[in-house]
Amino acid sequence: MTSKCGLLTAVHLANINNTLAATRKYALGTLYVQVHPQYRDSIGSRPTVFGSWLTKLYQSSPSTLESGMDLRFIVSSLKTNEKVPLKPLMLDFLFFDYPTAGAHDAELGSLLKLHPGAEVVELGDKALGLDSSLLDQTSGELFNNVVLGGTFDRLHAGHKVLLTQAVLLAKQRLVVGVTDETMIQSKKLWELILPVEQRIAEVRDFLESIDHTLQYEVVPISDPFGPTATDPNMDLIVVSTETARGGAKVNELRGKNGLNQLAVHTIDLLDDESTVDDKEDKISSSNQRMDLLGTRLKPKKAKSDLAQSPYIIGLVGGIASGKSKMSERFGKLGAGVIDCDKIAHQLYEPGEDCYQTVINNFGLSILNEDKTINRKALGAVVFSNPDKLDLLNTILWDAILERAKLRIKDLHEKEGKQVIVMEAAVLLKAGWQNACHEVWSCIIPKEEAIKRLVERNGLSQEEAEKRIQTQASNSELVRSSDVVFCTAWSYEYSQQQAEKAWRMLEKELRLKL
Repeated sequence: MTSKCGLLTAVHLANINNTLAATRKYALGTLYVQVHPQYRDSIGSRPTVFGSWLTKLYQSSPSTLESGMDLRFIVSSLKTNEKVPLKPLMLDFLFFDYPTAGAHDAELGSLLKLHPGAEVVELGDKALGLDSSLLDQTSGELFNNVVLGGTFDRLHAGHKVLLTQAVLLAKQRLVVGVTDETMIQSKKLWELILPVEQRIAEVRDFLESIDHTLQYEVVPISDPFGPTATDPNMDLIVVSTETARGGAKVNELRGKNGLNQLAVHTIDLLDDESTVDDKEDKISSSNQRMDLLGTRLKPKKAKSDLAQSPYIIGLVGGIASGKSKMSERFGKLGAGVIDCDKIAHQLYEPGEDCYQTVINNFGLSILNEDKTINRKALGAVVFSNPDKLDLLNTILWDAILERAKLRIKDLHEKEGKQVIVMEAAVLLKAGWQNACHEVWSCIIPKEEAIKRLVERNGLSQEEAEKRIQTQASNSELVRSSDVVFCTAWSYEYSQQQAEKAWRMLEKELRLKL
């Protein structure tokens, strides 16, 4: 189903928050905003006077437009006589924050000719009249070539302010550097950042939809400077208060390379009024990625080769990632829980088939005095030798899965569990995802995992790093997962992630747990 799209023509700029709120009931996917053409006539060639109001517009959007509506301010309407954006070609609604009767029919009529099927909605009863009190009348200088850079992961209001302010300042050309994979690994939850090709496409689409009069160059960058280090045809760099020092560094490098110094335009970050203790207090991509935790990252797929009930979730994660605690949470919420690591321990016991096979392959030196297998001694052998680790896995994996399937059967038939969480660190390597309806994962920054191993398990730094190196990376886990959790913050925030995922599953499966 195609999401609905609207165009708002605004006159009463000070009332934009209430106007945006009035559009919520129309369940829009995208809302374009343009100011009335009379503003264009009054400002002449100074679109930058809308800079401060633009920030107010996007600052209103996160709290007002909670449905995730894509808000876009049309800059080209300030530069040309066109009264509609180049994209999209079809609008479902034409919104006005003033009555359109009488003398204002000309404005409405021109829009209806272009969008004859659109529904006209008046969102205010205050008559047409320009409101210039919020405009920055001292602003005016434009630049031929403007540049800015960033990660631009899942465009949010802060990104839109940054990009739109740059568009307001540009007369001819706008260059945007988008950080590639080599530059994002210091970011929070960087494994959830979209591929650079997708981020570039989203930036370009946004820019072309708000002003198609400029030349755009949206390019990947693998260092902090990108094209600013070598391009002589640049005049202004746009930065945020967070990256202001970067503007000075750019000019320092340009000076060394014999290039002109760039004017620097600094934009304030947008506050996030809905933030919680574990998040940043600004609107940021990091906060958005934190919001993705406990949600579905991929469309839900049916597996016809698995019985519909019980619904089996494979929970995977590296050592010290917090997956056992996450399993415990789901157990309290109503799931049946299977710990495959505990099954492996059972298979090591004397009398089990695997017990003798392990001894035959790894020798008597791995036994305790009571003839039980010393798992720490066995771990020291296999984690220092990939071939021996592969051998141990070959011995255990099939046996663990068969035992897990028996346990699943019991939990469903004897205990009535409709959802089973099968916790297994090796789930992906062993191929057990084929036995699950979907895969959920716990990730943790490598540095935090090592710290936990040293403090909790008494391992040395070197031993902890070796353990980490033998397992799937966070990026691999994310690529293979339908839902991702991260336990790097407070206990309460991890609990919120679990409850969010569980509520989603209850709704999807229509469970009564």
